[in-house]
Amino acid sequence: MAAPAIVHVASPEEWAETVRAGGLQDEPFLHLCTDKQLPFVLAKHFAGRTNLLLVTIDPAGLDIRWEASEPGMDPFPHLYGWAPVSAAIDVRPL
Repeated sequence: MAAPAIVHVASPEEWAETVRAGGLQDEPFLHLCTDKQLPFVLAKHFAGRTNLLLVTIDPAGLDIRWEASEPGMDPFPHLYGWAPVSAAIDVRPL
């Protein structure tokens, strides 16, 4: 079975800043999700927002940790450390 896609939701402005900075990073970690978890994340954190981007991340070589953060849900992927912009293998409008 293929590994689930790991995605990040960002506004075009946030993504433009990520590109200017050369990569993704947040302290202490960056929240990511799987494609299966995306509807939950959109409803909880982005309700009513439009003009968002879906960034698919290649986890190879990144410090991705799968951690429980929502009761009753599969663990979520969290990025610790830096991910270069090149780790974004697809960026498309939601």
